[in-house]
Amino acid sequence: MAGDPLDTSLVAATEDALEAARAAGVLTDMDEGTAAVLLRMAERMDDPDFPYVEGRFDNVTEGLYLKAARELGLTVAGRTVLPEKKEGKRGKLSVLREQAGRTGT
Repeated sequence: MAGDPLDTSLVAATEDALEAARAAGVLTDMDEGTAAVLLRMAERMDDPDFPYVEGRFDNVTEGLYLKAARELGLTVAGRTVLPEKKEGKRGKLSVLREQAGRTGT
């Protein structure tokens, strides 16, 4: 993306961010559903009538968009938490297997 970011649609900016996240290995196949929803929300916010879409005031989509982007690691806050989430907590069984020298059978 070059130039003024406000000259670019939110859909295009979201697609660029998702592509960069895929290339960086941040997104996995398990994230594709959330990525699709993120793009649908971007389409809604690109509507020229937003936040009054189809005659109704939409005060939810922007917040959900930001929350989904954060969960996918597309925001600064999301990227700082992402390594902690990927590590996750190991269950008692995996710890016991590791201590016994077994790796998963």
